Amino acid sequence: MNKRDYLAALEKSLKSAGVRDYDDILEEYSEHFDMKIADGFDEEEIAEKLASPDELAGQFKEIGTKEGGLKREKKGNIAVKICKVSAVILLDLVIYPTIFALYVWVFAFGVVAITNAAAGIFMASGLSQITQDIPYMHIPPMPYICALLLGLSLLGLAVLSAVGTEYCRLYINQILRKYARWHKNVLGSPPPSPPLPLNPWMTPKKRRVMRTMALISLVVFAIGLIAATASMMIIAGAFEPWHVWGWFV
Repeated sequence: MNKRDYLAALEKSLKSAGVRDYDDILEEYSEHFDMKIADGFDEEEIAEKLASPDELAGQFKEIGTKEGGLKREKKGNIAVKICKVSAVILLDLVIYPTIFALYVWVFAFGVVAITNAAAGIFMASGLSQITQDIPYMHIPPMPYICALLLGLSLLGLAVLSAVGTEYCRLYINQILRKYARWHKNVLGSPPPSPPLPLNPWMTPKKRRVMRTMALISLVVFAIGLIAATASMMIIAGAFEPWHVWGWFV
């Protein structure tokens, strides 16, 4: 059974069971298929691991039907529920600060990308040659050809950092969504929502563009850095051109 057949059968079963808001349920399971497909799973394999449409419809019917309204069956005793809630709260105190720290790290990584881009433009445009005598500019003196090659290398590093920042952001967002889904399934009423994959979902076009940008920027960064280093050694006539040009004086 592929995605189309599974969702069609699920829609039919939900309607037959009189489940309200079946559109939201179908959208959720459609998203589950899309994310698993992006991870390389076949549609038939995904459908096989899910409960059958009739079973899902029966579970949703127990908690919300047109005729009966919302019905919730109490399971377990109060002590078990208190322990479960307490354990989840303790886990929240660890997980959410960690996710916040990861977002701060992504922000810092983005700042590095912007800084590299600004420095690359500054050097490749020749502005570093004009401002060499201005205090606190922190651009060491060097011939323009060296500054140009080093600036191009920094621009490649900036694009590579930007792609890495976006990848990290998407993964952290997915971790947060996955944890929130687990949170809902543990503390909520059955039936549980399908678990989310760890890898974030991206359109094939976006995935290809990001991979191409990362590859090209890595090549530009490496070639630019090697060419800049070689040109500085040749022009300075030494393996340590920074000493010849007095960068650390």
